[in-house]
Amino acid sequence: MVKPVPKVKSTIAKGPMDDSLADLNVDEQLQAEESVLDQLRENKFSCSDLNDLQVRIGLTPSHPMLESSYFIETEQASNFYNVVYDNVLARKSGLYCMGEFRVGKTKAISNAIHRLEVDMPWAAVFLHSAKRVTHQTKKAFCLDLIRSFSCFFTNRQNPERLLTRYLMTQAIKAGSKTCVLFIDEAQMLTVLQLRYLLEIWNELRLEGFLLVTVLVGQKGLDSLKQLTDEEDHGAVIARFFVNAMHIGGLHSLTQLRIYLEAFDSKLVYPPNSDWSFSRFFCNVAYSSGWRISSEADVFWESLVLFSRPSKRALQVSGFRLAFLNDAIHGFFLDSMKNDKRQFKGTKKIWMDAISGAATSDLLIGDGNA
Repeated sequence: MVKPVPKVKSTIAKGPMDDSLADLNVDEQLQAEESVLDQLRENKFSCSDLNDLQVRIGLTPSHPMLESSYFIETEQASNFYNVVYDNVLARKSGLYCMGEFRVGKTKAISNAIHRLEVDMPWAAVFLHSAKRVTHQTKKAFCLDLIRSFSCFFTNRQNPERLLTRYLMTQAIKAGSKTCVLFIDEAQMLTVLQLRYLLEIWNELRLEGFLLVTVLVGQKGLDSLKQLTDEEDHGAVIARFFVNAMHIGGLHSLTQLRIYLEAFDSKLVYPPNSDWSFSRFFCNVAYSSGWRISSEADVFWESLVLFSRPSKRALQVSGFRLAFLNDAIHGFFLDSMKNDKRQFKGTKKIWMDAISGAATSDLLIGDGNA
């Protein structure tokens, strides 16, 4: 079935509230509307004769693939989760992960959160997306975190105290004294905000609770570490910048082939059907034994020819997943019109799909992540 990008679940205390209650009601209404929309779409696909090409063409604009509402766990995403798992199990803070834009960092975080909820239900997991706010007060910083966690608050409450109490409450409800905080776009943080985060960490520790942090961002995150070090905030470095790792896109033909195999089998829609993404767009060819994973060699050759990457760029950065997905989507859409038993992608078809997805300089990083 289609694996949607996991969303963070949060347990929210009930009580009389003001503006935050209105915001939450809007969020709940939006989630409800999304659920109805998803169900209507699923029903429409399930009740349609998908063997009819014209029917499938009519349904194509609402196919979830084109909304990128799926996740394929790459080797890099799997490694990221394994490191996160080890750090949470050992209650070690200080993991920071860097990667260039559009390589799948945010989806890797969502996948890690989803898997932690299953593998480590006793840990309270939180997600915050950092924003660049200079000269921010600690009160405002805490309010940003509170809003990210969908925590009720009133204007009469002290945000700093509310935040720590909320984190501790959620940890106890989960069954431990461990909180895990993912911060996406962490390169947007300032040195001052990191100082606030250290104070929050220390406040929780004094109460007997542990805050395991995972900072994820672009290569500016390393610059933030250096700036923090230059300003002599050794305690911040020791707490949040201990173990570094990198996350990139796809680095080899083998990885690309494995990635494409997901479109042939794991990714299906409607759920619990045998309509894989590959079959939906190329049903005749698929029924004759064709699979998009068989296109890996010509796809890879076209990628290299189009972008002409350096050896280091392939090793460190890899091809950016978001643009690879766009190329795959473009290939499917073009191939749908030419679907036949002896169908096989050509270098021209793939080059057109790749050039329509991104320019050569965007397709792959520079290897300096």
